[in-house]
Amino acid sequence: MEAQLQASRVLPARQRIGAYHTSVDGKLGRSLEQIYPVRHRLVGENFVQAMASAILEHGVSRSPGLGDYGAAFPAFLSTFRPVQSLAYLTDVARLEWLWHRAFNAPDQPRLNLEALARVPPEHWDRLVFRLPAGAALIASDYPIHRIWEINTIPTPSHDVIDLDQGGIRILVWGDGHSTRLDLPSETGWQLLQAFASGVPFGELCRQDFDHSGTTMAELLPVWVQCGWLRDFVLQEEVDP
Repeated sequence: MEAQLQASRVLPARQRIGAYHTSVDGKLGRSLEQIYPVRHRLVGENFVQAMASAILEHGVSRSPGLGDYGAAFPAFLSTFRPVQSLAYLTDVARLEWLWHRAFNAPDQPRLNLEALARVPPEHWDRLVFRLPAGAALIASDYPIHRIWEINTIPTPSHDVIDLDQGGIRILVWGDGHSTRLDLPSETGWQLLQAFASGVPFGELCRQDFDHSGTTMAELLPVWVQCGWLRDFVLQEEVDP
């Protein structure tokens, strides 16, 4: 390749390629720092630089956007031996990536209740409700939401996190100009998983969820009001 490039008066071709390579690596490293600031605080600058170099050698992004760079970072961390003793770090990185996705998701209006009211009752079973754009569910054996909060939200206190206090289930989603971490109940988690999987409303009503005496018809307006359901479609009818 060097023979096909024209050198400048200042630098030979090899040095020009090296300068460009260094510039690109620097931008990719800074992109990782911006997407994963909690990881940065947890392991420190030197460790971050070592991880950045390792992931640059590990693989490349197939997307032209810097905002997509780093999607494979949590999976990379799970196999990166120097951090194997920090068992929670991979899940923290997963949470940071989902936060990044939700933060950059397009703004979405609230669910159109007038359009919903126009759906004939005989088609309610086919309603498929959708979570907000960019919303995602994450479960962890560690209190990663507290690790994230302490390292992102300024606080005068010095909280100590007990990694053995139990796992957590989180809905990461964008609500207008804010990005949120909500902690659903056990029933809420099951329903969110079903909504995220595209399970139609009729099937949800027939499933054996513990609603604590609350019907799906009563739960639905609550979820719409809190913003967890933003859109709906009608499932295609299947010919018998």
